[in-house]
Amino acid sequence: MSVWQIGDRVDRFVVEDHLGEGGISRVYKVRHHQLGTVHALKMMALKSRSLTERLLREGRIQANLSHPGVVTVTDIIEHDGFTGLIMEYVKGRSLDLVLGKTGAPPLAESMALFRQVLAGVAAAHDAGVLHRDLKPGNVLLEPQGDGGVAKVTDFGIAKLTLSVDGAHTQQSDLIGTPGYMAPEQADDPTAVDARADVYSLGAVLY
Repeated sequence: MSVWQIGDRVDRFVVEDHLGEGGISRVYKVRHHQLGTVHALKMMALKSRSLTERLLREGRIQANLSHPGVVTVTDIIEHDGFTGLIMEYVKGRSLDLVLGKTGAPPLAESMALFRQVLAGVAAAHDAGVLHRDLKPGNVLLEPQGDGGVAKVTDFGIAKLTLSVDGAHTQQSDLIGTPGYMAPEQADDPTAVDARADVYSLGAVLY
């Protein structure tokens, strides 16, 4: 399993912090060894061809969205047989951690942040991408001035409504998070459209 410690060298990057982990990946704060720039590294925790393909697909989707409301992916690395995504480092916490610690922000602040989330998701929809796992844990909040910046992340189970060659993309193995998932997505995750994301956004706003 890919478990890196602070100070470890991973490809062209040095690990500075461990930011979190999920079932198949770990996220680290890393610094480019030569440039000195700070990034987030999402590294596979297991060696699996299917999961690696999913991660690469996630990277391609986020790299091509290029919107301030979406966490940017800038590169892919391979290290000791593990695949990782180099991403924009967001200095802050996920929305679920904020809600768990301090509760919901005041209404005006909540709406300002939510509009940024809407803009990011709208850009994804305009590009033919359905997120399918919108929830507080996949929204990162970065303090800025008197307010904050909200960025959508983790397009690991996103659906492309049209692929590059025009063929519909099918992916039904992972479908989302039940508490935020539209009922029709539970029935058939490959048949949903933008309305499923709108349902999830409503749950996040609530």
